[in-house]
Amino acid sequence: MKNADQKHKVFGREFLYPDLKKTIRIPWNNQQEHWWNETCADIMQVFGLPGDRYTSHPTPDYMDFHFKSQKDADLCKILISEKV
Repeated sequence: MKNADQKHKVFGREFLYPDLKKTIRIPWNNQQEHWWNETCADIMQVFGLPGDRYTSHPTPDYMDFHFKSQKDADLCKILISEKV
């Protein structure tokens, strides 16, 4: 019972996304020309639209891509490594 109580006391992002190793964060700053559009296009070409393999959540400073599998998260890191 104690573990269940502690689990529900977690607030914020950790509660929604407990496995942050599967999260890729892409900042909006340092963009040059079509950088952001190309990055999103690359991710969608490989993983499809959000929903099946990942979800995306924009904020004013960055966009998070939350992958359902570690394999997809690692592949995304490699895919965008030259751009980010």
